[in-house]
Amino acid sequence: MNKIMIILQFLNDNTGVITLVVGFLAIYLYLKQKADAKRDIAKLILQEIRYAEQQIRNSGRGSRGYSLSSRLLPTNSWDDNIHLFITDMKETEIDMISEFYSQAAYIDYLIEERSKQKLNQKFSLRPIAIGQPATTTPAEDIPQQQPTPQQIAQIIQEPNFNEQITMNLLTDFSSKIEFLYNTPAAEKMRQLSERKWYQLF
Repeated sequence: MNKIMIILQFLNDNTGVITLVVGFLAIYLYLKQKADAKRDIAKLILQEIRYAEQQIRNSGRGSRGYSLSSRLLPTNSWDDNIHLFITDMKETEIDMISEFYSQAAYIDYLIEERSKQKLNQKFSLRPIAIGQPATTTPAEDIPQQQPTPQQIAQIIQEPNFNEQITMNLLTDFSSKIEFLYNTPAAEKMRQLSERKWYQLF
C-alpha cells in the first residue's frame, strides 16, 4: 500500500515530465508508423518494377507477344504514394519511375485491347448450326451465310487493320521502355525498403 502511495505521489509531483515523455513517445510511434509504411511501399514498388520488367523480357520486348490474361502492373503502388518519396529522391529519379509506370500502364491497355479484339474475332467466327430448330422470333430467324474455310483462314492469319496497329504499338512501346531495376533510381528505392526499424528519417 505504501509503495502505491509513493508511486502516486511521484506521478503527481512530476506531471510535467510525464506529459513530456508521453508526448515524445506518441511522436516516436507516429514517425515509426510512417517510416514502416514507406518501407513497405518501397518494397511493393520494387516488386512491381521487377515483375513488369520480367513480363516484358518474357515477351521478347513484345516480339513474341504477351499473354492476354496477364498484366505488367496487376497493382500500382507508385501513383498513389509518389508523395512519400519526394524528399528522398531526385526529380530525375522520380521522373524515371513515373515514366516507367506510365509506359507499363499503356502497354497493359494495349494488351487489354488485343484481348478484346481476339475475343470479338472468336465470336464473329462462331459457326451457326445448320438445320437447328428456330428458337428466335420470325424477324430474327433469317438464314445467315456461313463463312467459307478460306475466309476463316484468312481472318485468322491476317489480322485486321486495328489489330495490326495494336500489335505494332505493343512491340514499339515494349522495345522503347527503359528498365529500372538496376538503375540508381531503383537502388535508392531499395535503400528505403531496407531501412532498419530505428531509422525514422
